[in-house]
This record gives sequence, structure tokens and C-alpha cells, in this order.
Amino acid sequence: MKGRNSIWCFLVGLLLTGCVENDLPYPTIEGIIEELAVEGQTSVKIDKTSASVSVKVADTLDLRDLRVEKLVVTSGMTVIPDSVACKDFRHFPDTGFVSVDSLPETVNTRMNFKKPVSFLLRLYQDYPWKVTVVHDILRKVTVANQLGASLIDADTHNVIIYVDSTAQPSLRNVKIETFQLGSSIAKTTPEPSEVTDFTRPRIFQVSAFDETEEWTVSVAYPPAGMSFTSLSAWAKRAVVTGKTLTGQVSACYRGKPQAETKADSEEGWEEVLSSEIEIDEEGNFTLVFTHLKPGMEYEYQLTVDGASEDIKTFTTEAVELVPNLSLDDWFKDGKSWYADLDLTPENYFWDSGNKGSNAVGEANPTSPETSDVVKGKAARLESKTVAGVFAAGSLYTGTFGKVEGLSGASLNFGRPYTGRPSALRGYYKYNSGTIDKAKDPYKELEGRKDSCHIYMALFSGWTSPFPVNTNTGTFVDLTWNNENLLAFGQLVQGETVKDYTQFRIDMEYRDQTTKPTYILIVASASKYGDYFTGSTSSVLLLDELELVFE
Repeated sequence: MKGRNSIWCFLVGLLLTGCVENDLPYPTIEGIIEELAVEGQTSVKIDKTSASVSVKVADTLDLRDLRVEKLVVTSGMTVIPDSVACKDFRHFPDTGFVSVDSLPETVNTRMNFKKPVSFLLRLYQDYPWKVTVVHDILRKVTVANQLGASLIDADTHNVIIYVDSTAQPSLRNVKIETFQLGSSIAKTTPEPSEVTDFTRPRIFQVSAFDETEEWTVSVAYPPAGMSFTSLSAWAKRAVVTGKTLTGQVSACYRGKPQAETKADSEEGWEEVLSSEIEIDEEGNFTLVFTHLKPGMEYEYQLTVDGASEDIKTFTTEAVELVPNLSLDDWFKDGKSWYADLDLTPENYFWDSGNKGSNAVGEANPTSPETSDVVKGKAARLESKTVAGVFAAGSLYTGTFGKVEGLSGASLNFGRPYTGRPSALRGYYKYNSGTIDKAKDPYKELEGRKDSCHIYMALFSGWTSPFPVNTNTGTFVDLTWNNENLLAFGQLVQGETVKDYTQFRIDMEYRDQTTKPTYILIVASASKYGDYFTGSTSSVLLLDELELVFE
């Protein structure tokens, strides 16, 4: 009887235990597609805010059968692809992957991207993403005596072209010079060169990949007062673009008078030099107003093909600086040095790998230099081995995340920024050691001279820092295939520079109109330090950095 009572007590205990609710919430880990590459890809744009990826591929490929070559997602996420779009859903990886070459031969990552494809990332919560793949088509239609650029609407399949009424008095004999509205291998009907009468809109059939698009092309005279030029104002210059038929372009500009009188209406104007005007073979011109002051209002007048436009105004951008470019401010938090005044939100702009290197002991590959300087203090970036792991001396705009695995780390690259500098200038000296630590894919560099690397990049469309992860090989794409990359410049030095030497890194911009949302400045004593490759004798000293606005 006593044993039976014990059994009943045990069963009641189990029942009561089962009734206890687990009120502990699941952690929230956002699922993000950090990198994606598709067969034949020419560019990619990842928008974390809308959880979408836009990819462009070569226009000769069939969107119905493309292989996903890389899919890097937040660590630990389960990947659930669109079952309808997959060529073989059962054999599509359920985790992220850096390269299809690292996957088993049975894996099939081919998908039909004719329509937007969904991916679901799952870890405690679900995060849906949408991937849209389109052809990278350079749509271009031009005619003789054209004014301005053709207005091409890829959504409605309409094209409007304006021509000069003097040079082209009739719309019955319009000459089409270039015509591409679809894939470079598409067939167009009727043959564009045979169509000359544009007294009414003309219809063209553009066919490729078993589909036909219908385009409407209209040629017309512009309405009175219509301008075919555009201006982009920077901090110390302004860029004007337009089109000329005769190659005759001139302009003048001046600071706008506060209260203009008749006496000074003709004073203060400065003519644009011929060296500041460029005209290409198609008549597209670019001219630059130089030596402007930031945050000031100016007025200008253009004369194109003998006709003067009305006087217009613009205001230059303000100069936006980056904290502690002098590298004089340093702050020590626990064991780690930071190139910041302190770690408050308004001053915490720079970081390094110190926090990871100091997980065991105190190493600080990046530290303040107080004696060997140009002025004040400098940054000393010294590559070394920490707890058996190679750590390159580094400095970057962003924050250190955490140690990943046995030897990796996560970093948050970039800081919010909207300025458009022309260059990064500063002073450096460098000791290039012989590479004595090397790992794949740069194992073959062992025994060669190390190189330092300094670069600056501006990004548009970024709404948060980029999550770098050296453990999974997730890095910022610094090629022009990355549509978020707006401007880039770098310095790579593989020789020892014994004395402080001034450097200047000129920025190359994708276009003259887009403004950035983030800035990334990175310096490393070992170029391939992210891959644990470099020399434990390499030391880079940096001082008196400066953003140049021209």
C-alpha cells in the first residue's frame, strides 16, 4: 500500500510539473541576408529595412534557370527557400553558404527568378525576405538632333525623345542612331533603322527568352522653357550636366548678392574655363563651378548652342567632418584602447580589434603613439600574435562586435555620414615585415613582404552598419558590383616607409548626384589580416588624417 501511494505521488508531481508555464521569452535574433550572389551577377543591392535584395545579371542569361552561388545569412538561421521557384527544393541547402563549391555534389541551388523569390530565415522567429533578379540592360535610344537624354520608363515601356526644332524641322525624317530596349540578344520588330516617321508614336516589339515586350517610342519638340540640364551642388563645387548639338557651351556664376542693385547686377560673375567643360562624342557635356564656399547660395547662367537660359540658384553643401581625424584623442576602457575621446554615443566613432585581442591578457595591437608623431598623438597599428592567433593592428569607423569561434570576430563596419569628400589625406610611416603567419586563401603569401592597407568608402542606401564576420568570411563588397558602394579610394604599400610621408587617397565616385548615408575608413598594418595572414613585424603609424573637400 505504501508503495502504491508513492507511485500516485510521483504521477501527481509529474502532472503538476507539466502545468508549470515557461514564461521565459525566446531571444530575438534578426534574420538578415548579409551576402547573396547569383550566376552571372553584375550588381547586388541589399536593403535590410525592407528585407529585400535586388540583383542584376547579364542580359544574355535566362532568368528561369539561375544558380545561387552564395547565400550568407545571420549565424544559426535556417533557410527555407521558395519551394515553387526551386528547381529541386529537397536538395536546396537549409543553411547559409559562402560558396556552392563548399557544398556536397547532391546540392542543387538553381531557381526560377522570373518573378520575385521568397526566402524565409528562421531562428525563434520567422524573417521573410524577397529577392528580385532582373537583367542588367543598358536601355538606350538616341536620334539625330536630340535634346537632352531620352526619357525611358521601364515600367510602362514608354520612351519620349525631344529634338531641336531648328535642326530637325520635320518629324517625318527622324534618324534613329542607337536603339536597345531589351536584352542585347533580343530581336526588335520593325527594324529601328527603317523607321523614320515619328509624326505619331511608333510601336516596337522586343522579343527574347520566349517573351515579347511592346514599347512605344515618341519623338516631339520640347515645350517652351523646358530645361535639359541638371546641377548637383557639393561643398566646394557644383557639377552641371546637359547635352549640346553644336559643342558650344559656356557658363558663368557668382555668389548671390544679398540685395542686388542695378549697379552690381553685372559684377562678380566668373566664367567657367574651357578646361572645366567636358563634351563627349554624343554631345553630353559636364561643367564644373569650382572654388565655392560651403553652405553658400550661388547663382549661375548657362549658354548652350547659342541660347542663354534664365539665371538659376543653388546652395552648396556644408562640410561634414569625422571625429578625431587628428588621432589625438584616446580613451582606455578596462584593458582596451580606443581612438575616441570617450565611449559616449556622440564621441564613439572609431574602433579596432583590441577588445577581441584583450579577451586573454592585454595585447592592444592598436594603441596611442606619443613620441614618434607628426603632431600631438598618432595611432600605432602593430600586427602581432595573441594567444596563438594572428591579430593585425587595425583601425576603422564602426564598432567591435564579439569574438566568434576560436579565432574569428564580428565587427560593425561604418558610421552614419552624408558628406562627399574628394579625398582622404594624412601622414604615415610603415615597417613592412616578412609574412610569417598565413592561412588560406593566402597561404602562398608566406615568406613575402607584408603590405599595409588604408581605404575610405562611402555607401548609399545603408541604414545600419555592415555586419562583418571573419569566422564565416562575411566582408563588405568593395567592388562596383555592390550598388550600395558610392565612392572608393585606397592606398596599398608593400615597402617600408622609414619617415612620415604625406599621402592622399582620391575618391572615385559612381555618380555626381547621389549622397551617401555611411562612411567607412579602414587602416590595417597587414592587408590580409582579416584572413589571419601577415607579419608579426609589421607596424603602421598614422597621424593627422583629414578629409579634403574640393
